[in-house]
Amino acid sequence: MVNLLSSPPSHPDLSAYDPLDFLMPDVEVVRGAEDRDPTNAFVCAYYDLDVLGSDLGLNSSEKIHVVGYEHVIARGSEKYMHHLLLASCGLEDLGAGALDGRAAFDDSDLYHGKVVPSCDNMPPGCLEFVAAWAVGVEAEQLPPDVGLPVGEGRRWMVLQAHYYNPSLDEGVRDSSGLRVHVAKNPRPIDAGRMRFVVGMFGGQHAPLPGGRDDVAMETLYVEPECTETWTEPIHVLSVGHHSHFLGTRQEIVVERAGVNLGPMRKEYAYDYNHQCSLEPMTGLQTLMPGDRLAATCHFNTSAISPDSVVEIGEESTKEMCLPTLLYYPKQKMGAFAYFQPSAAAKRYIDDYAWCSSAPTDGAFGSLCVEKLYTDVPAFFKQSFAAAGYNGPSLGLSMVCNGGALTAPIRNRLPICPEQCSGDVCSEEELMEQARSTCESTCAQFGLSLYPDVSRTELYETTNAFCPTRLFDEPTLAAPPACQVKGNLARDIPLVGIGGLGEEVNEGRTSAAEANGEGNSSRSPCGSVFVFISAFLVSSMIGL
Repeated sequence: MVNLLSSPPSHPDLSAYDPLDFLMPDVEVVRGAEDRDPTNAFVCAYYDLDVLGSDLGLNSSEKIHVVGYEHVIARGSEKYMHHLLLASCGLEDLGAGALDGRAAFDDSDLYHGKVVPSCDNMPPGCLEFVAAWAVGVEAEQLPPDVGLPVGEGRRWMVLQAHYYNPSLDEGVRDSSGLRVHVAKNPRPIDAGRMRFVVGMFGGQHAPLPGGRDDVAMETLYVEPECTETWTEPIHVLSVGHHSHFLGTRQEIVVERAGVNLGPMRKEYAYDYNHQCSLEPMTGLQTLMPGDRLAATCHFNTSAISPDSVVEIGEESTKEMCLPTLLYYPKQKMGAFAYFQPSAAAKRYIDDYAWCSSAPTDGAFGSLCVEKLYTDVPAFFKQSFAAAGYNGPSLGLSMVCNGGALTAPIRNRLPICPEQCSGDVCSEEELMEQARSTCESTCAQFGLSLYPDVSRTELYETTNAFCPTRLFDEPTLAAPPACQVKGNLARDIPLVGIGGLGEEVNEGRTSAAEANGEGNSSRSPCGSVFVFISAFLVSSMIGL
């Protein structure tokens, strides 16, 4: 592949900044969990900033700015490396509960250099990404007044390495990692990384069907209500795209005030072996509060049998979709995620059909109210299971009137009346609270509460980290049509290009024909491409 648009990217000079090496401590490249795909190993290692940065006088209680980073791949490990992720641990985990009910960060048994041999998901509380590498990605340096913050009371950092060993080679060990460079003094502006988790985990999407030249995951929409939480416009330094071997194209489309501004990055052919982060398109380097963003990934599954499917997941043998932005100033909301509406609803109610169903006991008014009133753990089954609960059934009366015994449940789930008429909540007060909870819970999914059956279908799409998490899929404005400018002829003569003229309609072709289309009513924008291509080819061969 030849890059005709620009010179190769230059390696940034980071020699003026102190380096910190986050390297795997000679780990064995094997799968830690025996019940998973043995060809895909995920290994994590923890680092204590106070230990790692002691020679530089760094203190994790203070802000430390990362101003650039580069990958360090150990000799012999190149063929096994899939990605490296470096994250800071300890802040409130925006992912805790929102995706899978995971607990917050726990450092009670950590030590510098600790290795976790089975680490498919980043550890809870460690989702503040600082640096990343995938095949083809080069070093990156931030502007002079911008830095990625670490420290600030966050002592621990974690490096995740994903290895792909399809031949199950034995005796493979690795000490690869990421080298970050830090400024001696904090810079004025904090940068951040924004992740569009379109598809990373099983259950986010239905598997991709095989036998398709082009198949897309469901689009992840970030609605204006969500970007309005930004405190100010954000300036995008680079746009990264990541899929696996079947990925063909990704895009983050920007819509502002009803006008489609197009994709942030033009990508005509995604290549797993040549991944990179690129500056956004001119005019889209600044995103505004109130913008709508739409992230989509496309795949070619024609090499897979039409009777088979491609699962979604982090393993190399599965597919994923993860566009990212490096930007400033940093905002609190740094991640967005799509989940199938039915899967997203399960976090709040075990079966959303209860919203539209009659109770077995007419006194409750709806099956939702009956389920919540009689068995709280069964109603919130996914959340209780994620928290490790294996206790008995608990009715709403026991949860709300159980004193210290059920206080942890009340603190986690605000499902009890704020005030009751007596020392304990009455049956009438609890019944009204259950009805109110069901009404608001079902409304989140776009459902009315029985006996009102005016809305019985779930909302069409989700974004797990936005204020409104389920909603109907919006209709994006159409992109602007290509406008004719100038008098460039629609038919371009191709002459003097080593016989190309005879091969293409005896030295003359239309733009549509040159692009493999029989209809010559195509926009003249295609003709410009043919003319420029012919000119570049002529220049290269000296004609």
